[in-house]
Amino acid sequence: MIKLYAYAKLNLALDVLGKRDDGYHELDTVMQSISLCDVVTIEKAEELSVSMDKALVDMENNTAHTAAKMFMEKTGAGGADISIEKRIPSMAGLGGSSADAAAVLVGLDALYGTNLGMNALSEIGRQVGADVPFAITGGTARARGIGEKLSRISPGIPLHFVVVKPYQGVSTAQAYAEYSRAVPVRMESVVYALQKGDIDMFNKYSRNALGMAALSIAPQIMKAASALGGFGKAFMSGSGSSMFVVFETAEQAQRAAQSVHGDFELCGAYESMDVGVKIIEES
Repeated sequence: MIKLYAYAKLNLALDVLGKRDDGYHELDTVMQSISLCDVVTIEKAEELSVSMDKALVDMENNTAHTAAKMFMEKTGAGGADISIEKRIPSMAGLGGSSADAAAVLVGLDALYGTNLGMNALSEIGRQVGADVPFAITGGTARARGIGEKLSRISPGIPLHFVVVKPYQGVSTAQAYAEYSRAVPVRMESVVYALQKGDIDMFNKYSRNALGMAALSIAPQIMKAASALGGFGKAFMSGSGSSMFVVFETAEQAQRAAQSVHGDFELCGAYESMDVGVKIIEES
């Protein structure tokens, strides 16, 4: 049996550079793993089954099931019973489905002793979803292409966040359908600010190009932004609808999270992580 934490991600900045011939959008984004996580448990079995404590998706066609099926096809490994305790809300821009797929790949690799390594696991993950390779490696990285071209970043300081997700969610496909080109994000300045550990500089240059599109779909995003506005500059993650503020210390983030007013699906203080998946139990 293998039990893992599958960590959520924040898009600390996100730009959309245009639409590709294959229909996908060309991205430039900085992603950060955070301590919010799903818990994934995997046991050997004759067949493949996936269950969630919050069954909000088609379990035969979700990313965790797809990742497991691809892993088994590649390695010849046997079946597995996979259960997922959902803590990362869906339609939040926090990468929960990608995190689950990443944990399944890492967990099956450990359970069956196939020792594929990060590169091979990431290659399988890329076929599941563009964010899965990042979810496997985690930490802080700049992602380009459709999100699959990763360059590691070493932040100057550990980062802390308050994340708020309103009850309204945003479909990624719908956000891109509503997107229109805006002012380009100065991504090099964002990366430099993170490397220097300069939060003021980060707040000056970071932005999310999908923000207006997401707001048109889920007006409750403004409610989340307003709730966070008294603690610093609020940013949206991914295609929404989660908003976050960056802090220098855990104490600052915790005090802010406790002071947020409003009824939200998620409101919490989290810290940056240097991994995307962590095995917490193995037997």
